[in-house]
Amino acid sequence: MLGLILLIAALSSSNTEARTECPDRPVDVLVLGDSQTGGSWATSYFGNFVQLCLKSHPLAPSFAIYGRGGTQPVDWVNRKSLDSVDVVYRDRDHHQKVLPGPQKPACLKRLHPLLQGHKPKKLVLFFGDNLLSAETNEIRRQYRLFLQEIKDSGIAPADCLLVTPTFEMEVSTKRNVPSKNITNTRKVLAAIRAEVISDMSAECRILDGLELMKSSPLLKHETLRRVAVEGTNGCFQAAANDNIHICGEAAREFANRVCAEIRN
Repeated sequence: MLGLILLIAALSSSNTEARTECPDRPVDVLVLGDSQTGGSWATSYFGNFVQLCLKSHPLAPSFAIYGRGGTQPVDWVNRKSLDSVDVVYRDRDHHQKVLPGPQKPACLKRLHPLLQGHKPKKLVLFFGDNLLSAETNEIRRQYRLFLQEIKDSGIAPADCLLVTPTFEMEVSTKRNVPSKNITNTRKVLAAIRAEVISDMSAECRILDGLELMKSSPLLKHETLRRVAVEGTNGCFQAAANDNIHICGEAAREFANRVCAEIRN
């Protein structure tokens, strides 16, 4: 009997601890994404630079940024297969805080509780590079789930931004992600756009990653030049053949362009 009481007490304590980790802090901006937003192995990705941009905003918005490598929209809605992946969290005070996936509650890995806990005035979702090999119907299905969650949360269409993938990075010798090419990137964009258009009541504003970077001085023959940002890593050495993760000056430019749209 004593053992049973102790077990119940331990489970109760564990559940209480998990609940206290769930977000309960309103923010002006909530950003969710995959490894482009939360790659813990680099300091020169989109997530790093959008954090810097939001911190430098003269109106000083509060924000929370969550990134989980390898994820697709459905992983932030109801799929559990990637729940063990670490969550990389950023805000004004945390440069990069890694939350070990297996030890953290699902409320840190799902769109619905994050919207409930943070009550953002603006929502920014940057996904799509992990859907490059998916069929159009599957891409649309996943964004349909996203849009339904957003509609249910009451976020206004003008306050929801869907960032789509941009051009690939140049490589030193061989592209390490064959599916990352301009054709597949355009396919993902077209599928997202079609799903948004089909449900006007849940419409979010699409930030076309290709359109945002088409005038970039770093763009050459539909690839972005690999230029390091001083004081950061993850753009050269082992990453020299990484054609899918935008990094360095390209990531900073892309993040700044998205940040400017967030301010609008």
